[in-house]
Amino acid sequence: MRIWLSIAIIRYSHLKFFDYFRSLVPRGTNMKFSVIIPSYNQPSFIEFTLKNVLDLKDRAEAEGFAVELLLFDSESPDPMPAIIEKYRNAFTYVEVRKDKGQYDAINKGIVRATGDYWTWLNTDDTLDIEGMLKVFHYLHSHPETDYCYGAIDYIDEAGRVFRSFPTYTIQWKQLVTRTPGVFQQGSFFRKAFTDKIGLLRPYNCCFDYEYVLRCLSNNAIMKVFTFKVANFRQHQVSKTGSLTPVFIREQLAISKEYGRQPWHFLSSFSKLRLVKHKLFPRK
Repeated sequence: MRIWLSIAIIRYSHLKFFDYFRSLVPRGTNMKFSVIIPSYNQPSFIEFTLKNVLDLKDRAEAEGFAVELLLFDSESPDPMPAIIEKYRNAFTYVEVRKDKGQYDAINKGIVRATGDYWTWLNTDDTLDIEGMLKVFHYLHSHPETDYCYGAIDYIDEAGRVFRSFPTYTIQWKQLVTRTPGVFQQGSFFRKAFTDKIGLLRPYNCCFDYEYVLRCLSNNAIMKVFTFKVANFRQHQVSKTGSLTPVFIREQLAISKEYGRQPWHFLSSFSKLRLVKHKLFPRK
């Protein structure tokens, strides 16, 4: 009897010991993240993206975080409706309705989002699950953070990594006068903060660039992660690959609004890029 009692006490002590150490691991409670997916006619890649965010949702919920998934499709042609219908019940909200462009679809998501933080993910990109979980735990411990981003891998049409893009701390002056590049994929914005600065503006490509400038202009508390948070897919029909002149003109218009001058590096370099694309247009 004494032996069995001793074994029971030891087993109970071990359970308490492990419970104690599990309690030291940060667990998310009452924090929600909204992932907005603007969609139009990418049947080759959208299922990779949808499976990716569903995996993130499952993993995050296992660690105590809520993830809501909001999909807005601009009446894509076949076979997109069947693909969306296949995953409809797994999403928090799905809307299939003609929009005014990608910015408009994202704005619909921002308005509808109920998360503490939100992001958007294009239907040809994916999030890094382990990186995202690190981000969620950090934001749970630092809920004052307004804007955060991390490193990105560039992938091709087959999902192969061909370039890794490490992070650096972006600065307002650098964005306006020299390098108009932001880390969009895997970045998150605090809803309470963005409610004060408004929605995305109606640009075809560079609404993210303008939005980050707006965040920095409003003294956003920013966090830069050095680890990978997302995969950015480049392919022939992607915006980044096919609409370079549009990107350049929008970057010039936005940076001018925020104070760029003719003598700044971005002014002359962007004009040279436009001349290059006029002489040697991408096919």
